[in-house]
Amino acid sequence: MEIISHEGIVKEITPDVIKVTIVSKSACAGCHAKGFCSASEMQEKVIEIKRGNTATGTGRSTAQVQSQAEEYRVGESVNVNMEQRLGNKAVWIVYALPVVILLILLLSLQRFVTNELYLGLIVLGAIALYFFILYLFRGKVGRGFHFTISKIQDTGR
Repeated sequence: MEIISHEGIVKEITPDVIKVTIVSKSACAGCHAKGFCSASEMQEKVIEIKRGNTATGTGRSTAQVQSQAEEYRVGESVNVNMEQRLGNKAVWIVYALPVVILLILLLSLQRFVTNELYLGLIVLGAIALYFFILYLFRGKVGRGFHFTISKIQDTGR
C-alpha cells in the first residue's frame, strides 16, 4: 500500500479535528522565473484530520489515542498522509467522470440538437448538475477519504 504524504503545519486543534494547512505547488512553483510566468501556482489547502487518526495512535485504546493527539501543537510541522488509491479515487470523481459524462452527452445529443449553442449549454448544464449533486453529497463522499497525521521525523539536520 503506497502512501501519499505532504508536509503541513497544524493550524487549529479542536476536540474533534486537527486542521492542517498544506501548500500545494505546481511543478514550476519553485522556478526562479515564477514571478514573470503566469503558469506558476501555489495554493494553500486546509485538511481536517479526525482526532484519533494519528499515526502514533494506531491500534491503541481511545484514551491512548487522545493522549497521543494532544502531543500536536498549533504551528508544528507534520506529515499529512493518505493512501494512493484514495488519491486515484478522487481523480476519477473530480476529473474522469465529468469528462465521460461530457463525451457521452456530446456524442449522443448531437444527432437530436442541431444548434451547437444549445448543445453546449445542455452539456455544460449537465456537468454543473453533476458537481452540484457531488456538492450535496460531499459529506457522504468525504467519509470515504481518510487522512492520517504523523510527526515529522528529525533527520539530524
